[in-house]
Amino acid sequence: MLVAVAGLAVIAISVRALKPEISIPQLLFIRAFIGLVVITPFALSKGWKGLISCNPGLQITRNITHVAAQYCVFFAIITVPLAEVTSIEYTIPMMTAAMAALMLGEKVKSHRWYGMAASFCGVLLIIRPGFSEVQEAVWMVVLGAVFFSLNNVMVKKLSLLDSASTMVFNMNAIQVLLLAIPAYIVWTTPEWSHLPWLLGLGLSGLVTHYCVSRALAYADTSVLFPLDFLRLPVIALIAWGYWGETFSIWVIAGAIVIFSSTYLSISRETREP
Repeated sequence: MLVAVAGLAVIAISVRALKPEISIPQLLFIRAFIGLVVITPFALSKGWKGLISCNPGLQITRNITHVAAQYCVFFAIITVPLAEVTSIEYTIPMMTAAMAALMLGEKVKSHRWYGMAASFCGVLLIIRPGFSEVQEAVWMVVLGAVFFSLNNVMVKKLSLLDSASTMVFNMNAIQVLLLAIPAYIVWTTPEWSHLPWLLGLGLSGLVTHYCVSRALAYADTSVLFPLDFLRLPVIALIAWGYWGETFSIWVIAGAIVIFSSTYLSISRETREP
C-alpha cells in the first residue's frame, strides 16, 4: 500500500513537471500507450480471449469517463496547489458509495450518509465559496472527483464480468484510441529530459492498481486507507521544496474532516457483521 501511495504521488508530480511543455491530451495518450505496452504480454498469457471484454459497451463508457476524470484533475494540477488537489480527491470513496447506492442498488447505512455529508463540508472548508474567489481549476478537481467516483462504480460492475488483466488491457487500449487524434493535434516531440517523468506517469498507474489489489488481499480497507493520507504530506513537502508551493490552513482543516469522516465510516463498516 505504501508503494501504491508513492505511485499516486509520482503521477501528480510528473504531471506538474511536464505540463509546461507537454499538453494534457498528449500526457494522457503517452500514459495509456506505456500502460498498453506493459500490460499486453500479461493479458496475452491467457490467450486472445483474455483481451476481450464481456461488456465492451460498458468498457468504452467507463473509459470515456476515466479520461474525463483524468483531464479534470490534470488540468487542476497545473495551477492549484497539489495539497489542495489531493485533499479534494479524498472525497472519492464517499461519492463512490453514494453513486453505488443510486446506480447499483447497494444498501448504504446511515453512518455512510453522515460521512458523505461531512466530506462535503470538508470540501467547502477547502474551497470556501463566497469567502474567497474559487478558481475554475478548483471546480475542475471537484468535477474530476465526481467522474472518478462514477468510473469506480462502473469498474465494480465490470469486475464481476472481466478479469483484472482484461480490464487493465481494455482501459489502456481504449484510451489510446480515444486520445490518438487529440494528442496528434497538439503533439510536441518529447526531449530526453522528459523521459523519467513520462515513465513515472506511465508506469505509476499500473503499479498502483497492482499494489492496491495485493494489499487488499492481505488487510482490511480500514487498515490500509489511513496510509493513503500519507500522500498529502509527501506531495505537499515535494511541491514546497521543488516549486516553493504553499497552501492555507483551510486545506489542512478540510483534509482532516474529509479523511476522518471516511476513515470512521469504513472502520464502522468493517466492525459490523
